[in-house]
Amino acid sequence: MADQRVPGYNPVFDSIYNPSGFDGRVVSDFMRIGGIPASQRKNLIDFSTADFDQFKESLNTYIKSVYPDDYTNFVESDLGQMLVELFSYMGAVLSFKADALAQENYIATSKTSEGLTKLLELIGITLRGPVPAKASASLTIEDEALAVSGSRTCTISFEDRTIDTISTRDNLPLSYTLYRVAPNGDIDMQSSAISLSSSDFDSSGLVASSLLLLEGRMQSTEGVFDTGTSTQKINIPLPSVIEGSVIVSAVDGFYTEIENIWFASGGSQVFQRKNNEDFSCTLTFGDGTVGKSPLPGTPYVVMYRTGGGLRGNIAAKQLEKSATITVPSVGSGAATITNPRAATGGVDAQSLEEARRFGPMWFATQYRAVTGQDYTAFVNKFRSTLGKTGKGIAVLRDNGSSGNMIDLYVLQKATDNHLERASYEFKRELLEYMNNYRMLTDEITIVDGVVRTLDLVSTLYVDRTQKLSSEDVKARIANRVVEFFSTNNLDFGSPVILADLISYVLEDPGARFFSIDNYPNDIYVDFNEIIQLNNLEISVQFV
Repeated sequence: MADQRVPGYNPVFDSIYNPSGFDGRVVSDFMRIGGIPASQRKNLIDFSTADFDQFKESLNTYIKSVYPDDYTNFVESDLGQMLVELFSYMGAVLSFKADALAQENYIATSKTSEGLTKLLELIGITLRGPVPAKASASLTIEDEALAVSGSRTCTISFEDRTIDTISTRDNLPLSYTLYRVAPNGDIDMQSSAISLSSSDFDSSGLVASSLLLLEGRMQSTEGVFDTGTSTQKINIPLPSVIEGSVIVSAVDGFYTEIENIWFASGGSQVFQRKNNEDFSCTLTFGDGTVGKSPLPGTPYVVMYRTGGGLRGNIAAKQLEKSATITVPSVGSGAATITNPRAATGGVDAQSLEEARRFGPMWFATQYRAVTGQDYTAFVNKFRSTLGKTGKGIAVLRDNGSSGNMIDLYVLQKATDNHLERASYEFKRELLEYMNNYRMLTDEITIVDGVVRTLDLVSTLYVDRTQKLSSEDVKARIANRVVEFFSTNNLDFGSPVILADLISYVLEDPGARFFSIDNYPNDIYVDFNEIIQLNNLEISVQFV
């Protein structure tokens, strides 16, 4: 049988003309000769890949370069492509986790509440808990025979200090607790029962107005300090513990809250509060060197309130309760407690974004006020004994002998989106607080800031295809406008740049366009003024 390797091949001629046996064919593995050496394949790795599609494309490119003749079937149904996609899936997950871990290491990029909270704790910053609403209170004795005059006193029991109502925001139960206000403005946070003298009543001895209602239900926790430890701690498990409401009673007296236990003297009866995510908290006491250490094995009582937030802001005369008062040596009788004015000032717990913004500024002060930015940070960090917070700016006088005068322009927070004139008590406590940190030669003056209210008339353009859901889109846009004017976003002297407002609104996918109709230009204010949204009108047009 003839050899079929080459057409027309005759083996007879092999021995005569081709003694070497060459059959006329050249065999060459050119794919292997032109392949990529194993030592160079690492140069094909694309380290910029991050997501699933990029990983899949990079793996396929690598396969085509290194195994061009071994694998050529790149259709989706192929087993090899399934393996490529599985590796791409795993790579995308690992890449995401690596990015997430990296961004959680920095305050500016942290996304999780737990991560940001821990980063802030490293620099001594804790999130502010809910702030209670406050209302002046009036007590009216119904029986004239119990009128408090002369040397008479009357007592309101602990049980009668709590007034329950319903929040108009969420229709859920809401509680207020009654306190006595001393003539100097101090509030008695330590006594369980309230004792009133004739100086607290009017000339008739029947109506007392030196009272205050603070939102929140009074709670108490009892226990015994541990033995065998120098640093005592108390855990309060209930959530939403209100700022400024915690008082600890021990056998050696009362312990009050301080911002940082490490700045306390050895004999100070103080504790530091550390909030959890749900604003339950842990109280840490001194060790005898920084702050006094409570006596081990002795009992304690922690009194505090839970609640707080915007839901506590209510209308005037919404609270009313019939309480029993006791006049020693005379008897007991009924009295009515009510709020003659609206309760305001309730603010929800501090947001992560607010803490992210002001935390580094506060850390930079290093617990002393030197620059104008330091003074501003202290003002915005300050919390009164009632848990009230505010917003302020420090302005340094720069003329002659007044060069060491610092004016602190301050407003008190009524809600997250509204500021009001700071109360006398708030400004007095702020001045005392600032005097602890100011430079020795600096003189501080507390000045009322100015609120410039703003009415906006706007037009929202929505796709005709979204006509049925236009009201939902309008509501979302209204919320975004309110968020833009939040007290956390605007500062004293900050202008309203209309382009920024429009861009912020257009982040909502339901808005095609948004225009401000009653202001043709950006809005500017003086250094001591802050803009606040008053009325918002949005008309909808379909395009």
